[in-house]
Amino acid sequence: MSMGYGANFAEVIEDKDLKKLCPKEFKALINALDQSDEGHDLESFARALAYDEELDENVMSLYENLKTAFEKKTKLSLGLAFHDKEDDGDRYDEINGAYWNVSEMYQLSPAGKKLSKYVQRKFFVTFG
Repeated sequence: MSMGYGANFAEVIEDKDLKKLCPKEFKALINALDQSDEGHDLESFARALAYDEELDENVMSLYENLKTAFEKKTKLSLGLAFHDKEDDGDRYDEINGAYWNVSEMYQLSPAGKKLSKYVQRKFFVTFG
């Protein structure tokens, strides 16, 4: 099996902005992480989520509460993800570590919807 680069992207919201939108839920999650027996901070929690590790039920409940509060407020989906540009990426990556990914940010225009069965989004990377 060969190895190569694959294109990825994320619509990222910063901690400070998420904290403004959902202050109570954000603070509850961060406090629970600080107090958890597993010793997680946001970075290690995001890594554990990415690698499907078993996590504290209370912390997971607070994470779900934050996602729900965000969706109620914005009508968009929120997720916490992790990317290690040293091990899995490239020096030009704009993301390294934990990040909040917002889904469903964009939709097709009316004209784009008409062509959607013919047009495909394709990704590529270049070296240079």
